[in-house]
Amino acid sequence: MGCEYKIYKNSAGSNQKFDLSKETKARLSFNFIYQNILVPNCVSCHGNAGGINLETYSNVKLNLSQIRRSVFDEHSMPKRSALTAKELAILWTWIEMGAPAQLPSGDSEPSQDPLTASFGSIDRSIFQITCIKCHSPGNSAKRILLTRFELLNSPRELVLPGNADESGLILALERSDEKRMPPAKESYSKLKKEQIKVIREWINQGAAN
Repeated sequence: MGCEYKIYKNSAGSNQKFDLSKETKARLSFNFIYQNILVPNCVSCHGNAGGINLETYSNVKLNLSQIRRSVFDEHSMPKRSALTAKELAILWTWIEMGAPAQLPSGDSEPSQDPLTASFGSIDRSIFQITCIKCHSPGNSAKRILLTRFELLNSPRELVLPGNADESGLILALERSDEKRMPPAKESYSKLKKEQIKVIREWINQGAAN
């Protein structure tokens, strides 16, 4: 498997070489960057929380120089955990390619799995992206885990099957004070209305798998 190498020089004058397979490079588009870099690492803060929004291609292009500076020169972003070497290589190479919106080959991109009212879909599309960094063993919200078993059996009544209105999970997501989840005081963006709507639907349908 052939690799193509990219070298960048940061503001301190030091060089770093990134290698990326030709196969991966051929997949680089905004959708690929969004799903693999921005959503897991950036959008939870750079969404509707205010400040720089990185949810659209036009916004990312507009802030590309700042992204490059914050990630590669200042190493100040992402705030909570650094990108892996592979993620850095992917982001750097995409930027060096001119930050293309579409696949370099011009082929259509595979569609993403839609968010549906099932725990598996909600877990993959919301919990594992937005919540797991805190709600997991050893982290700040380790007492509130977001597995289906924990949600259904929590003494906090996080999920009451058939009753979304009184489920603690929905109450935490929809409140507007400092106790809202994800926490506004830590610059996390509020879940989108359509995301909360799907979680509501899942609970009202009985919170099945």
